[in-house]
Amino acid sequence: MSDESENLCFFLFFFGLSLTVFHLLPPFLGRFFVWPLTWGDTLDFLTPFGVIPFAYVLYLRLNRMSQSSQNQETSSHSSNILAKVILAIGFLSYVEGHGLHLAANSIARLLQTMKDSDVFKATYFFDEIISHFIWIGGLSLISLGLILMAHRLSFQPFIKKSMILLSVGSVFYGFTFTIEAIEGQTVVFAFPAAVACFLLTLFLYLKRKRERGRNPILFFFLTAYFLSIILFTCWGITRSGFPQFSELGWI
Repeated sequence: MSDESENLCFFLFFFGLSLTVFHLLPPFLGRFFVWPLTWGDTLDFLTPFGVIPFAYVLYLRLNRMSQSSQNQETSSHSSNILAKVILAIGFLSYVEGHGLHLAANSIARLLQTMKDSDVFKATYFFDEIISHFIWIGGLSLISLGLILMAHRLSFQPFIKKSMILLSVGSVFYGFTFTIEAIEGQTVVFAFPAAVACFLLTLFLYLKRKRERGRNPILFFFLTAYFLSIILFTCWGITRSGFPQFSELGWI
C-alpha cells in the first residue's frame, strides 16, 4: 500500500493547506470587491469547495481500502458505519457553520454604528458565537471520522517526500484549528476537543506501531492536535487567558 500511503499524504497536505488559505486569508482582504462584498467575502464563498473535497477524497480512499481488506471483522464493519455517520454530520456541520458565518459576518460589518440595536446583537450571535461552534464542531467530527476509518489500516513506511508533505500539512491544520478557535471564541470547546482527539489518536497510533503498521491519517492528526495543544497552552499562559487577536489589534 505504498502508493496509497503517498496519495493520502498528498491529499492530507492539501487538506491542511486549504484550511489555512480559506480560513486565515479572508480577514486580511478587507477591501470591497463589489459593495457590500469584500475580496475576503468573495474568497470565503469558495471555502467549502476548497476544503470539503479533500476530506471527501480521503474518505473515499479509506473506504475503498476498508472494503478491499479481506476477512473484515464485524467490529471493524461497525466501526466503519459509525465513522461514516460521524463524517456525514461533520460535513453538514462544517458547511452550515461556514454559511452562517459568511452571511452574518458580512452583515455585521455594516452595523458597526448600531451596536446597541437588537439587529446587531442577533447578527453578532450568529457571526461570532453559534457559527464558530458549529464550524469547529464539524471540523472536529471530520477528523474523528477519518481517524476511526483509518485506524485499522496499515501502510508501508513513508518516503521522505511524503513525510515532508504530511508534516507540513499537519502544521497547517493544527495552526489553523487553534487560530480559528481563539479568534472565534470557541476555546472552551476546541481546546478539550483537541486534547480528546490527540489522546485517542495517540492510543491508536501506538497500537498500530506495535503491530508494525504505518498510518498517515493517524500521524497527521496526532501531530496536528499536539501542535494545537501546545499553541493553546502557550497563548493561555502568556496572555493570562484567551483574548482574540482582533482585541489586541493584530487583525
